[in-house]
Formats: sequence, C-alpha cells, structure tokens
Amino acid sequence: MKRKLLLASLSLVLPASLLFTTAFAKPAVQPKVSAERIYADIARLAYKDDARVAGTEGEHQAAAFIAKKFRKMGLEVQIQKFPFTAFINRGASLKVNQPEAKELGTHAFEYSASTPDAGITQEIVDAGLGGPDDFSRIDAKGKIALIKRGGYTFYEKTENAAKAGAVGVLIYNNVSGTINGTLGQPSSIPALALSDVDGVYLKGLLDQGSQVVVTMKADTEIRQSYSQNVIATLKADQKASNPKTIVLGAHYDGVDTPAANDNASGTATMLEVARILSKKKWDHQIRFIAFGAEEAGLVGSEKYVESLTQEQKAEIAGMINMDMVGVGDTLYIMTAADGDQSYLVDAAEQKAEEMGIAHARSWSNRSDHVPFANAGIPVAFLHYAEDPNYHTDQDTLDKIQKEDLYNAGTLAAGLLADLADEPKPRMKQGKKVSGMDEFHALKHRHQALLTR
Repeated sequence: MKRKLLLASLSLVLPASLLFTTAFAKPAVQPKVSAERIYADIARLAYKDDARVAGTEGEHQAAAFIAKKFRKMGLEVQIQKFPFTAFINRGASLKVNQPEAKELGTHAFEYSASTPDAGITQEIVDAGLGGPDDFSRIDAKGKIALIKRGGYTFYEKTENAAKAGAVGVLIYNNVSGTINGTLGQPSSIPALALSDVDGVYLKGLLDQGSQVVVTMKADTEIRQSYSQNVIATLKADQKASNPKTIVLGAHYDGVDTPAANDNASGTATMLEVARILSKKKWDHQIRFIAFGAEEAGLVGSEKYVESLTQEQKAEIAGMINMDMVGVGDTLYIMTAADGDQSYLVDAAEQKAEEMGIAHARSWSNRSDHVPFANAGIPVAFLHYAEDPNYHTDQDTLDKIQKEDLYNAGTLAAGLLADLADEPKPRMKQGKKVSGMDEFHALKHRHQALLTR
C-alpha cells in the first residue's frame, strides 16, 4: 500500500537528556560496511512469504539465526521470552453471488476469527459505521454486516456486529485503497477488509434495493505462543570509567509477507554494525537488540523497557532504532514526538551531512524507539522512505537498494563508534524546532491499525 507522506520541514526537533556532546573525536575504528553481507542476511531472513510472523516457527527460527550470528561475534547473548498470541493468516476471499457474480479483493483483519472451510454464505446488511446505534436500526441477525471505516475501532465494530447477531463483518475503507489493520485481539466472528471502491460497490447495490448475497472465507488460526527479544551486549573496556550503555535496535518480526524491507533490512544492517564494532572494546557498553512482535504493537520493545529498573534506564545513554532502511531515496532521522529534543538526532544529522547522505529530520511514534523515549531515554530513529510495497507481498529481496543499506549501516556504525569512544558523558541538549507535522513514513503502527 502506498501512503501519502506528511513531511515535516527538513529540520525537526528532539528530546533532551543527560548525554554525550555532539562534537566527537575521530573514532578508533572507522566503519567498513558491506552492503553485500547485509543483503545476504536479508535473503536469509526474507526467504519466503510469511517468513517471520510473530509467535510462529518462522519468527523463532529467525531469532535463533540472529542469536547465532551475535555469538559468533563474541557478544554476550540473552534471550528474553514473553507470551504472545500468534495469528496465522492463510488467506481470505469474498465472492458476490447475488444479484450478480463477482470476485472482490479482500484479506482478513489480524486476529479475525476463521470461517468454516466452505465459508459463510449470507445476505449482507448496511450497518453504517458499526456503532451500537447503527445496529439498533437494522436486523443483522444471521447476516453479514457491511461497515464503513471510521468512528470506532475495528474490534469494536466487529464485536458490535457479533452482539447484534451478525455472523461476519466486511469493513471497507473511507479513503482510497485497502485497509491494513488489526483487531488487536481475537474476534467473535470473522472480519474481512475491503477497499473503498469495493465497499461503495456493495453499498450501492443495497441502496438500489437489491438483495446482496456473498460468500466470505477466512482461513486463520489464533494460538497461544511466545515471541522473544534477542539481546547481545558488547561490554565496555574494563579500564573505562563510568561506562554507560548505548542501544542499537531493530525488530526482526514481519507481517504475513516476505518482509524484506520491513524489517529484515534493519535487522541485517544491525548485525553488520555489530560485526564491525565487536572488533574492539569501547569506553561505553553497546547493546544490540533484535525485537520480537513489533508489528503487533511494539510488544518486544515495550517488554524490554518494562523489564528495566529505574537505575538501568538511567544507565542508557541513548537508543538508535533502525526500521525499513532498504528502500527509498531519503533517510529520515527522527524522534518520537513533535517538540522533542535529542543530541542523538543532532549527531546523526551531522554524520549524514559529512557522508553526503540525503536526509531529513522529523518525528514518528510508530516504531521501537517509542518505549525508550517514553522512559526518558534519548532516541534516534533511522528510516528510509518511501516504500510503495510496505506490508504487501511485494516487500521482497529484489526491491532492496544496496546503497541505502550501505548508507544506513555506515551512519549507524560511525555514530555508535563516536558515542562509544567518548570518555566523559555530560549534559547536552539537542536542537528544538516547533510546529512540525508527524512523518508517517509508511509505518502504520498499532493504534493506527486498530482504528479509523
């Protein structure tokens, strides 16, 4: 799905805190990033459709692969497991049987209940926005509710329909294109997503007074499983005084696609940065974290931050997040909220300028840097845009741009080398520019997926 970008001007804002200065000495190790090595790791992680859906065997295998790579570098590896409700989507279909025969494009919402193998064949009824008042005015019992996006969360719409006796719901978009959404939790009845065009088509038939009968099918499975964070630590030099911790993170799970750019690209680039930096000891500890279950609502990163004591949070000098760094022409350097300040973003922008990388500053609250920012930890989010194949089956290896991988990897490695080689952390406030629009950047995160 292609989405419009709300670009903030090229100079944004970011969170302030206790950290390093942005004037750095030349690091002891100059990063030599291999885009070919990153590309090969993406190929390993994105080798098939549904490669790394959270809570599935594919995600578990990816975690094992990442942990093995980290251990080979000599890093101290910890696995942080947490319970997770896995959703497996094997496909969906929607066929109009009456008043005419027609196949419509559709897919099941994440956490939708499954239909019987033969599907559900019933008359559809217009349920407006799917609110309680909408259902009080119609007879939905035993029927399939046609609902327009807006007003309520997708889950609320679905459960309102179930309470009214409906056997399924079809939710159509209120803007151009399809809906890539989640119910957030298992539903009582099946829920399929439609484009605005197909939804208006069905509503038009109903408005003409036609009886509209459809067959909806959803082959889904919901089961209790687990996800995990893979945490690798490069300890500081024993001679270092007052070492802090710098975090580089990337989520390794994906939606039910090959998920090459989102986010095998960030994960593989992080592995390359870890390989480079693990060749020496630094004045500060570097922690590399591959987060699980990001696509379900930043679950892994939230679990990690929640596991930290206040003292441990205070020891984190900053967090750099890499998400979707393999497709696009502009590297966005972002923080979590409009009006925030961050020395990390200042430093990343300075480094990008030195490297001649086309970049822009903005903010986004839809990836794994957010739980860290919410805990008062300075963050920088690195993200290339835009990717027209985001969350589609076309998010494949062949779309990856090696130059983007090289740029993102070199920037992250150079920035971390600068930070980790700075002996005396001190107070440093990042630049602040107000009045910025959020940069949505093709990252529909949890709340956006749940609602309108």
